[in-house]
Amino acid sequence: MRPVLATAIFACSILPAGAVAASLEFSAEQTTRVGTRSMVGKIFFQADRWRVEMASPEGTRISINRLDKTVTWLLMPNQTYIELPLRLDQIPRVAPKIEGEVKRKRVGSEQVGGRKTDKYEVTVDVSGQKEVVHQWVAPDINFPMKIASPDGKWESAYTFVTIAPQKADLFELPAGYKKAPAP
Repeated sequence: MRPVLATAIFACSILPAGAVAASLEFSAEQTTRVGTRSMVGKIFFQADRWRVEMASPEGTRISINRLDKTVTWLLMPNQTYIELPLRLDQIPRVAPKIEGEVKRKRVGSEQVGGRKTDKYEVTVDVSGQKEVVHQWVAPDINFPMKIASPDGKWESAYTFVTIAPQKADLFELPAGYKKAPAP
């Protein structure tokens, strides 16, 4: 699968859909792998805001994304932050239905992130081209735990998913942080 199509399908898989996602709040660990490169982080999610924490050699990097303010704040380990316009392609998509989905076939069940999941082969129309992805959905919480390319070249998976209200201060700028110029 070409990198642009893989990115488009992955991005479409991870916007809240309808009333279910509008009230969904959760936290989870997220692992994304492309080829041999992996990134692990923690995500905290409410319908109109989310926070991602990623480890780096310089310390934890945090992004706070706010739809209501159309802003992303990048918090740096030195207690500064950079303010950027929110990019809509960065909205986590947490509904089982994938944007552009034209066909879904159940192909089995597996454990993912400590939960029983139904594995699906999903055909997606991306700009007129049909692509196939695998998606694992936990039926007990109606949540997509994992999505991957059939050839194993990329995947994104959630573990330690906790469906629960998230603390409001997770989505605010911490006291003492100073604004730095955008690059």
